[in-house]
Amino acid sequence: MDHTQGCHVTAWRHPLIASASVDTIMIMPSKMREIYCQRALKGKYDEQMSKAGYVGPMKCVTKLINFLPEKDTRILDAGAGTGNCGKILKEFGYFNLDALDISPEMLEIARANDIYQKYIVDHLGWGNTLNISSSTYDGIVCAGVFTGGHVHADALDELIRVTKPGGIMAFTIRSDVADDPNYGFCTKLNALSSAGKWQLMSKTTEEYLANETADVYVFSVCS
Repeated sequence: MDHTQGCHVTAWRHPLIASASVDTIMIMPSKMREIYCQRALKGKYDEQMSKAGYVGPMKCVTKLINFLPEKDTRILDAGAGTGNCGKILKEFGYFNLDALDISPEMLEIARANDIYQKYIVDHLGWGNTLNISSSTYDGIVCAGVFTGGHVHADALDELIRVTKPGGIMAFTIRSDVADDPNYGFCTKLNALSSAGKWQLMSKTTEEYLANETADVYVFSVCS
C-alpha cells in the first residue's frame, strides 16, 4: 500500500528553532538537547506551543486508544517532552506509561507532574539503539517528533523493535515533512510495510498547529 503521494522539498521551521542558526534538516542530537534544555529552563515550552495552537498530542492519543482499549496496556511516550501525551492518556484512564525524551530537563517537568512510571533519557534516530528491551511495549505514542529539524524516518526501526508483535504505534508526521525526501518518510513507510514489519491501520490528516496539518498514522506491528 502506498502511503505517500510524491515527495518535494519544503522549508517549514519548527516554532522553537525558527530563530536558531542551525540546519533544520540535520540537527545533531547534542544541539537538539541544548535547544530543549534552554526552553525547559526558561519554563516557556508549553506556553509557546499553546500559543502556536499545538494540538498534535490530543490527535495522536485519540487515534492510539481507538486500537488499545485496555487501560493497563504498557505505553511508551516517545519524545514525551513535558508530558502532554501522558497527561491526556491519564485523563482517559491509562496509567502504565513510560516516557522517552532527549532532554532530561523536559522530563523533569513531566516528573514533577507524576505522569510516568519510567523516565528514559535517550534520543531517537541517528543509528542509536535505545536502552530498551525488544518487544517491551503494547503501544507507542509519538507526537511532535517527526517534524521540521527533528527526527528522521530511520527512528521508526527502533520504535518497531521495542513494540510487541501485535502492538500499536500511533505517530504524527508534519504533512510537509512527510513529503520531504530529506527526512526519508517518502520511502520508509512503504519499505517497512513491504518488509512485513507493520500493517497500516489508519491514516488521517489532522489539525496540528494553527493553520498547519500533520498526517496521523496508526500501525500494527507484525515483527
